[in-house]
Amino acid sequence: MKGVDEILFLSSLMKDIYRIVLTGGGGSGKSTLVNELKKSGFSAFPEVAREVIRKNLALGNDALPWKDVVSFSCDVQEGMIRDYNLADSQGVYFFDRCLLDVKAYLELGNIAVYPELKDFIATHVYYPKVFVAPPWRAIFEQDDERMETFQEAEKAHEQLMRTYGKQGYELVELPLVSPAERVEFIRQKLMEWGIL
Repeated sequence: MKGVDEILFLSSLMKDIYRIVLTGGGGSGKSTLVNELKKSGFSAFPEVAREVIRKNLALGNDALPWKDVVSFSCDVQEGMIRDYNLADSQGVYFFDRCLLDVKAYLELGNIAVYPELKDFIATHVYYPKVFVAPPWRAIFEQDDERMETFQEAEKAHEQLMRTYGKQGYELVELPLVSPAERVEFIRQKLMEWGIL
C-alpha cells in the first residue's frame, strides 16, 4: 500500500506530467465535468467503462458489468492503461476514473482482485490528490450504459472512498454546483497545489 509521501515522490519522477483522477459513483456528473474541462482548455480522458459498454453492446459480447464483470474489468483496464500512456508529455491530464476504480468495483461485488490488476495499480501512479464527485440525486439518471440505481451508486461511492483511501490517495470532494463552477473549483485547487 502506498502512502501519500510515496505517491508524491513517484509522481515527481514523471517530469511535470500531472495525471489527475476524477472518481465517484455513477451519475455524479463526471462525464459532464470532463466535457467542461475540455471546453476550458484542459486535456481530459472520458470514462473508459462507457466506451467498453458501448462497444460490447454493439458486438453482442458478454464483457459487461451486469454479465461478465471480470472480462469487462480486463477490457476497462486495457483502455485505462492506453489512456495513461497517451498522457506522456509535460502537462495536466484529467481521467474520468482510473485503475483503482476497477479494483473498487471488484471489491464491491466481492470478486477477487486478480494479480495483474494489482501489478498495474502499483506501476501506474496518478497525482496523489483525487477529485471525488459525490452522489447527487438531482442529476442522477439511468440509461442504456448505466443500469445501477441511485442506491447502488451511493454504495459504489462508499467503496471507492475506501479503496482510494487504503491506497494512500487524498480525496478532494467536488461541490454540488454547475460544471463551470466545478472547473473553477478544480482550477483553484491546482493553483493551490502549485500545478498551475
